[in-house]
Amino acid sequence: MMNKLRALGRSLLLDVGLRGKLLCIFFVLLALPLGIFTVYAFHRINTVIEEQTFSAAQKSFEDTHNAVEGLFGRITQVADVLTMDPTLYSMAASDPADTTYIQRLNDRDLISTTFRYLRSMSGVDRIRLYVTNDYLYTNSADIVSLPAAEGSQWLQAFSEGCSACWFGPADFADQPENEQGWYSLMRLIYDPSHVQTPLAILRVDISADRVDAAVNRSTITQNGTILLLDGDRVLTASSATQLEGTLPPSSAEGWYKAELPQGRYRIQTVELENCGWTLAAALPEKDIFRTSRQLRLEMLAVVVILVLAAYLLAYRLSQSIVRRLYRLNDTMHAVEQGDVSARVEPQGRDEIGQLMGSFSNMMTRIDTLMDEKLEQGQQIKALELKALQAQINPHFLYNSLDLINCTAIAHNVPQISHMVNALARFYRLSLSRGREVIPLADELKHAKLYVEIQNLRFENRVLVDWDVEEGTEQCPIIKIVLQPIIENAIIHGIFEKPDKTGRLRIAVRRQQADLVITVEDDGVGMDEQTRLANFSADASSANTRGGYGVRNINERLHLAYGPGYGLCCESEPGRGTRVTIRVPAQEAGEPEQGA
Repeated sequence: MMNKLRALGRSLLLDVGLRGKLLCIFFVLLALPLGIFTVYAFHRINTVIEEQTFSAAQKSFEDTHNAVEGLFGRITQVADVLTMDPTLYSMAASDPADTTYIQRLNDRDLISTTFRYLRSMSGVDRIRLYVTNDYLYTNSADIVSLPAAEGSQWLQAFSEGCSACWFGPADFADQPENEQGWYSLMRLIYDPSHVQTPLAILRVDISADRVDAAVNRSTITQNGTILLLDGDRVLTASSATQLEGTLPPSSAEGWYKAELPQGRYRIQTVELENCGWTLAAALPEKDIFRTSRQLRLEMLAVVVILVLAAYLLAYRLSQSIVRRLYRLNDTMHAVEQGDVSARVEPQGRDEIGQLMGSFSNMMTRIDTLMDEKLEQGQQIKALELKALQAQINPHFLYNSLDLINCTAIAHNVPQISHMVNALARFYRLSLSRGREVIPLADELKHAKLYVEIQNLRFENRVLVDWDVEEGTEQCPIIKIVLQPIIENAIIHGIFEKPDKTGRLRIAVRRQQADLVITVEDDGVGMDEQTRLANFSADASSANTRGGYGVRNINERLHLAYGPGYGLCCESEPGRGTRVTIRVPAQEAGEPEQGA
């Protein structure tokens, strides 16, 4: 099954156009990593913003806690100091009947001075002493008659067995308006002689505005709230938003999740050491992640814009690439249909532009090669025509030679008969029954007959050394290659010497996969200009004065065996010439090598 799916995927991939593949590559290499990075960035942004929000909220909550704890701590300290003051106990326990009016005034002034000093030093707003004895000054600002507070809500707490109680502004709702805005700590003062008998109630107050200011001093989040709680009762809060329901108790330190009717919140609570009340912070989760949501939306918009811009750029780039490839493909298709003159203009310097230029250069080169091939074909036809002209009416030639031979025998002239027989065998080998490729042995025999005829004509003036490596005689070679070279060596080399005599050396050797035939004479040689005119590849003359001419021989060798084979000449005026023929050393029956 997996193999089938792979094969299907590979087939689909191969069938998709180049533009589709480029866009897929763009998606895999750009859009996919960008998407993964965006998801990772979203996660990291949430984490970092959450950490920063909670860190700032924690710092703000701790500042608020310290401020509120400090205010209530001042109340506790003042109350602790006054409960240790003997003057307060003395005044509360004294009987008005046993003290003079002056003594009572002194006690009042002393306690008022103490209260005033503590208010200025501690920062509390008010100190009161509620007493049960009937002094004339018990209705002053600092000392109040306890019976005057009968029926108040806070006094009932002491009747329920409380000896030190904290009260908030709501506990003074039944009092006059000027008595309502206080946070108070009240303690019973007992008679030192009778520790179970309460003498007075000490009250230390701090303004509710100061506590509210401490609670509201820091803004945690837009809709976050800091609350001062007495159990389930809210004493004050930093936000006008009222939280419905009861805050669940914290099972661990730090911020915990809570489900309230308003939504999901993160809550942290701490108990105040002095009063036992609870300071709580409530953060809506929507506030915590509001910034991260905004950043996510901004990042998403930026990513979408970048992806669209990159996609547009990739589309335009792929269109540019594919358009040039389409042009190249159309041109190649036109060439395939036979329009070899079709060309494409290179565009750009990249690989596609280079490919377009290479294709145009290749087609130009093909045109050149086709022209050269046509020219070579015409040359081959011309050479075949010359060879055909050499074979015109062979039977007439043979019959004429036979007639001359018979006449020579009849008149008893053996020299003529010998020459005619040699000439007849020479032409039979030249014609070779119409074959173009003959064994090297026949080519050597043809060359020997030519030398024999020349020696009959010129009284044995040419001496020949034949050095043929054993096993080379059966190697195939195109015919009439060696004889024209020997003819040139005799006529234009040896016979141009003053004495018209000389020596030839013909050697045949194998050199690896090649057959090398060397024709060396001791004739007059030739200068460099003459050598280049006859043997150079770009020589303009098509023929020389000897036989078919070395130019024809070289071209025939190139056509038959390729440009790596042919003739090579070394010559020095006055010292002779050496011509080397190089052909493949094929065995008999092997296919011929072509150009």
